[in-house]
Amino acid sequence: MILLCERETERGEKLAKGFFGGYRTYEYHSKLFHMASKVLVVGSGVIGLRTALELLRRNVIVCLMSPKCPTHVATTSMGAGGLFMPFHCDDKRVDGWALSTLDELANQHSNHDRNVEVVPVVSFKRQPTELPTWSRSKFLKFQQLDVDRLYEHGSQKNIRLPQRETIENAGYTHAWFFQAPIVDAPNALNTMLQEIKMHKHTQYINVETNRYFKTMQEIVTEARALGCDGVVNCTGLGSKALCSDDLLVGARGVLLNYVRCQLLWEVKNDSKDSAVLIEEGPFGSETMPCYMIPRGDRVVVGGTYLVGDRKECLRESERETIMKNAKILGIDTTINEPVDEWVGFRPYRNTVRLERDEELSQNGMRVVHNYGFGGSGWTVYVGAAKEAASLITRTS
Repeated sequence: MILLCERETERGEKLAKGFFGGYRTYEYHSKLFHMASKVLVVGSGVIGLRTALELLRRNVIVCLMSPKCPTHVATTSMGAGGLFMPFHCDDKRVDGWALSTLDELANQHSNHDRNVEVVPVVSFKRQPTELPTWSRSKFLKFQQLDVDRLYEHGSQKNIRLPQRETIENAGYTHAWFFQAPIVDAPNALNTMLQEIKMHKHTQYINVETNRYFKTMQEIVTEARALGCDGVVNCTGLGSKALCSDDLLVGARGVLLNYVRCQLLWEVKNDSKDSAVLIEEGPFGSETMPCYMIPRGDRVVVGGTYLVGDRKECLRESERETIMKNAKILGIDTTINEPVDEWVGFRPYRNTVRLERDEELSQNGMRVVHNYGFGGSGWTVYVGAAKEAASLITRTS
């Protein structure tokens, strides 16, 4: 828990006082324009942390609370693959949020941010398909290639791909091929948390409360006790109970993690790493995707997307399937063993809830919800944070 020292807090208040010539005047103007000046962000996954940062960068005083540390093993954001690619998020606003996120990730990569790596991505298809609208970004260099051109290109660029015979015998004839950022999720979460802790406008942080709010009204009461006039709810799947949201459901994902620097491959150990995804039979499906993502010091292999499945540990049948996926994707499974496994529950909603809660936004309090991004949290988090910050600070 962090509570800014009294001297710093008082200095912040004096700055606020000076802006309109007096603290009472400052309060009056904030209420006049209905703009939240001090906000409680609840939730410290990727959505919550980036929302808190966005508010801080807009000179809004922030309090941050969550029951578990962002890098706790149970946190969905921590275990995620971190690949930029809209995945099981059907909201029409996703493209805009994703492209905003891509801009920031591309900038971080160009500035040699160690938390962001750009790698080739291959998504195998049984036939040519319509390209997604987000593929228009020039940064992605998106192409749809037949297998001949894909493997020719892979050979020229020394990119590691699954064995061609395996892919062709399974009936895959084409692939999406592009470059995309991959975020080293655990380290990126910690980096954001440290920036929040060090920011001059952060007043209070407790991301290990071990306390789960039961209702949104309880959160509003907590916000008032902290002197906040705004709340952003970034609790992910926790919002199902908090908001009695029957549209929100957990989509269970499972992974096996391999140590990246120790992996031995069936072919070309010196090739460049790539991310490979298959969501079509026989190797994959929408609910049982076959994929491999090089992320930081790990290579993650998955997986599942099982809506409503509440199993908290890996089933033996799932372990066997993911081990088969690892072999299909080129890992020598006779030598390499996974170092750990992960099970998480993506907060899936057919339409993301990113909006102001008019019912709770009363008596000088403004409340915004920011949750339900399915498997796309690391793809949309910057754009979603910017929109949430705009909603909470908008002067109308």
